[in-house]
Amino acid sequence: MKPLLRSATGGLCALAVASLVLTGCAPAGTNAAGAKEIVIGAVTEPSKIPDPIMDGSLAGYNYYFAEFEQLARFDADGKIGPSLATKWEHNADFTEWTFTIRTDSKFSNGEPVKPSDVAFTYNTIKANPTGDPATYMEMFTSAAVGPNNTVIFKLNAPFSAWPTITTGASIVPESVYTKLGSAGFAAAPVGSGPYMFDHYTHGVEYVLKRNPNYTGKQANFDKLTFKTVADADARLNGVQSGSLDVALIAPNQVSAVANSSSVTVKATGSNGVTFLGMNSTAGALTNPKVREAIGLAIDRDAIAKNLLAGKAQVDNQLVAKSVGGFNPAYPKAAFDQAKAKQLVAESGYNGAPIPFQYATNGRIPLSSEIAQAIQGDLAKAGLNVVLQGTDQGSFSQIIYGTKSAQGIYLNTYAPSTMDGDAPVASMFGNQQNDYAMLPATAALVAKTRTVSGQDRINAYTELFKFNDANTLLIGLYTPDTSYAVDPKLTWTPRADGMITVDSATFGG
Repeated sequence: MKPLLRSATGGLCALAVASLVLTGCAPAGTNAAGAKEIVIGAVTEPSKIPDPIMDGSLAGYNYYFAEFEQLARFDADGKIGPSLATKWEHNADFTEWTFTIRTDSKFSNGEPVKPSDVAFTYNTIKANPTGDPATYMEMFTSAAVGPNNTVIFKLNAPFSAWPTITTGASIVPESVYTKLGSAGFAAAPVGSGPYMFDHYTHGVEYVLKRNPNYTGKQANFDKLTFKTVADADARLNGVQSGSLDVALIAPNQVSAVANSSSVTVKATGSNGVTFLGMNSTAGALTNPKVREAIGLAIDRDAIAKNLLAGKAQVDNQLVAKSVGGFNPAYPKAAFDQAKAKQLVAESGYNGAPIPFQYATNGRIPLSSEIAQAIQGDLAKAGLNVVLQGTDQGSFSQIIYGTKSAQGIYLNTYAPSTMDGDAPVASMFGNQQNDYAMLPATAALVAKTRTVSGQDRINAYTELFKFNDANTLLIGLYTPDTSYAVDPKLTWTPRADGMITVDSATFGG
C-alpha cells in the first residue's frame, strides 16, 4: 500500500513504534495547548487504504466507528440497537428488509444523510467484490430507496441475522465518494459520526477531531488519535508514561501492572477465535491423516494456561462465546499426542518441511511464542514444521491478498458484526481461509443463513463437526482482551473488540 501523503501536525509527539520507552508527550487528556484529547495505542493499521467501502480490518473499524455512522450499532455488551436507522422490519422469509432512516443526521461537510446515500454505500460495496465488507455480504443483492425515508434491502436467500451485518457498513456520502473515488476518499473521508478526519500519517497515526455538524451527543474530546504501536511493551510503557491513554496489552503483561498506580487494567472476553489455518491442497497437508495428527498433537490447554497466563478459553468451534452461532455444548477439542504420532507414521509422511506462517507482531499477542509451542508439539508427533514469521502487513497480504499460504498458519477472526456468518464465510465459504473449497462446506455455510434461533446454532454445529472430521481448520482458543488504561480515564472495553470513546471521560 502506498502511504497517503499527509503530514503529521499538532501537539502530539511522534512515536517510534520499536521504542520501549515513550517520553516527551503532553499529560494524558490534554495536548500542549490544553485541548482535550485521547490517544489510543493501535496494534496495527489497515493493510488496505482506510476506505470503509474496501477495508474491513479491526484497525480500520476503530477509525470508522468514530467518523461514520452505521444503520445499527452494538453496545459495549454486544446488544444490537438502532443508530442511523430508527427501526427495521422484514418479510416472511427474511429475504427483504426495510430500514427507516433518521432525518436529522448530517455529514461533516454539512450535507444531510439521505436514504440514497445508504443505498449507494451498500450497492458500492456490492460492486467491489474484492473489498472486505463484500465478503460478509454474499447474501446481499441490492438496496433501493423506499417510501417514507426508508431503504429496502433485497437478499438472494433468507438471512435472519441481516441487522448484525448492517453494524459493519459505514455510510458514505454519494456525492463525495463518486467524485473522489476510493483512494481520494480515503485521503479525505467525510462521514456523519461524532469525529471527522484531521490527518493520516501512514505507519504512525490516524487523527480525528470533533465533528461540529454531528447531530447526536457531541464528542467528549477535541481530538482522537490512533497511534500505531506494534510492540506490546511499547504500548504498555506508553500508558505508564502518559503518552497513550488506552492500549491493548498481552496476557502475560497483566500481572506485571496488577498493583500499578500508573495503569489500570480492564478486560473482557474476546469475540474472536485464534485458529490454525492450513492449505490442505499443498504438500503433506493433502493427506487427511497428517491434518488429523496436527489437530490431535496441539496441547491447547498448555497454551491457554502457561503462555496466555490462563486468560484464554480453549475453543474448537471457530466462533467465540459472544458471537451468534456459538454452541455452549460443543465437544471439547481432543488432545492425544500418541495417536497423532501413530497417524503420522501411517500417513507415509517423509519428513518434508511444513511451512508455518504467522505474524510476529500485531493482531495475536505472543504469536511467536504460540507458534514455537505448536512447532514443539508437532515435532513430538514426528512432523517437521519450519517457522516463517513476518510482520503483520506482509502476513495479511498472504492470507487476505494473494491467498498464498504454503502450509499451516496462525490466524484469528473477530467479527465486528458479532455474528458467525463472516467468520464461517471466510473459513468455509470459498473465501480467504478456505483452501479446500469443498462443495459440502459451501452448502453448510448456505444452510446457516436459512434458519434462525436454535436451528441456526444446530446448523453451525453441523458445519464445525464436518470441519473436525476433515481437519480443514483447527480452533485453538478464545483469548481475553486486556487493556492498559490511564487511571484517570473512565472507559469500558467492548465485547466486539472495538476501541470506542463514545462515553469515555477523564476524571480530575
